[in-house]
Formats: sequence, structure tokens, C-alpha cells
Amino acid sequence: MFSIPALIKILVIFSLVVIATAKHVHLGLAAAIGGIVIALWQGLTPAAVAVAAVRELLNPDLILLVVLLAAIMAFSAAMKKSGAMDTFANAIAEAAPSRRVALAITPLLIGTLPMPGGAIISAPLVGAMNDDDSRSPETLSAINYWFRHILELIWPLYPAFILTAGLTKLPITTLMVLNLYAPITLFTLGLIFILPRGRESTAHPRLEQDSAPRKLEKTKLHRLVRGIAPLGIVLGSYIVLDVIWELAAPRLGLDATTKSLVGRYAPVLCGIVIGSLYLVKIAGGPQIFKKSITKSTLGLIAVVIGIRIFSALMNAADLAHAASIELASAGIPSIIVIALLPFISGIVTGVGLGYVGLSMPIVLGLISSSGIPFKAGVVIAGAFGYAGMMFSPLHVCMVVTVQHFKATLPSTIRKFALPLGIFVAIASVYGAILMTVMK
Repeated sequence: MFSIPALIKILVIFSLVVIATAKHVHLGLAAAIGGIVIALWQGLTPAAVAVAAVRELLNPDLILLVVLLAAIMAFSAAMKKSGAMDTFANAIAEAAPSRRVALAITPLLIGTLPMPGGAIISAPLVGAMNDDDSRSPETLSAINYWFRHILELIWPLYPAFILTAGLTKLPITTLMVLNLYAPITLFTLGLIFILPRGRESTAHPRLEQDSAPRKLEKTKLHRLVRGIAPLGIVLGSYIVLDVIWELAAPRLGLDATTKSLVGRYAPVLCGIVIGSLYLVKIAGGPQIFKKSITKSTLGLIAVVIGIRIFSALMNAADLAHAASIELASAGIPSIIVIALLPFISGIVTGVGLGYVGLSMPIVLGLISSSGIPFKAGVVIAGAFGYAGMMFSPLHVCMVVTVQHFKATLPSTIRKFALPLGIFVAIASVYGAILMTVMK
């Protein structure tokens, strides 16, 4: 009997999920149903599907992610109510040479904080800078999503980067230098294709003023520091607490899972709490957090839960592994498999840890047995995994961005598909050059 390849099943279900969302089906519902269908299609019993779904619902990682998203949404709402969001936008807009550059820099700066779904913080700021409504929701969605992730391959705070360094045994500085081409290329492509130079005014946007009386500010630097203070406190607190945790964790005798969960969520949650206390101080009271958890917040959480169930069912059905075996058994050259495995894993999981964790152990084995220069293979695998993650409709940052700007997944993906394709081509050429030089 003819057996449908796992890769075809993945593409079919992904296409149906995307089409369903374009038809205004709730993404969380579409993803959860898609996960159930593909798991059953792959041969899992209904009981196994139910167990996998319930296990994911009770997964401490998912519970903490929901708490973190709620905290992020509340913090963002408080920034808006306190006037801090407009102050931040004004400060960045004034410091940047144009609104165009400010729109790119804002999500980039927020992207230094590697929190799951963190794009929801930069999305309102990007929207605030579009004060003349010159850009569509789809364009704003693409801007926020694209520039939020351009540091993914070199920023040493990202869990995926740390995991890559650990698996490859490459020094962090070496991995950063190898991938330095990526943020430069991505930033340039973003400006050219997503934020093209137009006829917009070169004047800095004037956003609504803070509700609280402003103190006299003497310098642009002073205004910039004041503007970025809330987010700076969150980021600074996160970094300090993360360093403290990394130093303290080995002495606590915790199991690996607990250490990982605490390390991923505790520092950033504490950072948000500290930043929130600062907002309360400048606003003169906690009233800015009143009704900060809205219906849209609950809808977003439902989307994330649906996506996580989908991903859990994909993993339970072992689809990424099945697709990798199909590619290898088809006699496809090793370099293509080294590129495709991370790409598929990135699409399947929608997270950096997913494409690194699922594919990199297999990829490293292929690199070793194929004679391909090790560093060149790692660069190529990273670029294609990144591209898969960015294309994935399961990527939480894409979901929250699209939800915020009331855009759609297909229209947002179309906005950045060309520059992402060009990035993959440039990465392939760069990898080929490394292969030649390092032989």
C-alpha cells in the first residue's frame, strides 16, 4: 500500500491551518485541530493523542509561558496608560535620523530581551510610531516580526544560541563571529524590502503626550534615557538576575528540567515585576494596571495553547524524525539534508530551541560523516533553521504580532517572504565560501 511521506503530511496540514486562519478561524482552534488530524494520520491512537494533549496542557513550561505572556500584556498596557510607551516612542524617534529607522530600531532593541512572545512588547511601540497611518497593518506586523529577530543567530542570551554553542562545542565568540553576517544582512534586507524609503516626512513623529506633567528636560540624551528607562530596567534586571542564577544554579542541586525552567522564566518575570514597580512609581499608583488583562489577552493565550498542543502532537507523532529519514533514504546529498532538516524542524516547532534541539544532533552527525567543514555546516544549518522558524505559523511572536495589528498570517508572511528567501540565498553563498576556504 502506498504510504504518504511525512513531509507531504506536514505541508498539507500546515497549508490547511494557514488557510483556516485566513478564513478567520481562531488560530488556536485551527492549530489544535490540525495537530489532532496529523497525529491520527500518522498512526497515533485517539487515546495517545488525548494523553499527549493533556500532558502538554499540564506542562509547567506551557503554564509558565502563559503567565509570562499575561505579565507582558499587563506591562504593555501599563506602559500605555502611564504614558511611558509614548515617551519611549518619542525618545527613539527623536534619536533616530528618521521614522523609518526608528521603526526598525525599536523592535530590534526589544529583541535583545529573549522572552517567549516578547514581540508583544514592541508591537504597541511600532504601532505608536505609525502616527500618520502611512503603513498597513500587514506592513507593521512584518516590521515588528522581522526586526525583532535579526539578532537570533548571534545574541548570546538566546536559548537557541546557547544550545547551539553547547552542542557544537564552539566558543560563543567564535559562533558570534561566524554568524555576524546574519544581522547585518537581515537589517539591510528589512530596510530595503519591508521598510523601503518613501515620501514620509523626515520630521520626528509627535505622539500623544504623557498624562503626567513633564519635568523640564535639557538634553536629547536625558530624554532618551527617560524614554527607555522602563524597558531598560526590565532588560537590565533580567541580565543581572540571569547571571546570578547561572552562578547559583549549580550549587542548588536541582534537576536539569527545574533548572532550565527557572532559568528561562524566573529572571525575565522578575525583571517585568521590577519594571512594573518603576511604572507604578512614575504614574503615582497601581491604577495603571487596572483591567490590564483583557479579552484580547485571553484570546492570545488561547492561541498560544492551541499552538503548543499542535507542536506537542507533531512531536508525539515523531514527524520531524520521520521526515529526516525520508530525506536521507532518498539519496539526497548531505549538504541539502543539513539545510533541510533544520528548516523543517523550524517550521514544525516555530521556535529556535525547536530547530536546534530536533535537528542539530542529527546534522552534526551528518557533518562529521560527510567531510563538510564543521563550521561551514553549522552556519548553513543555523541559517536554514532560522528561516524555517521565521516562516512557521507556529512562531509565537508572529502570532502575537498578527493578533495585535489585526492582520493575517498569509498577508504578513508575504511581506517578508522575499527578503527571507534572499537571506537564505546569501547564507548559502556564504556557507559555500566557508566550505571552500576551510577545506
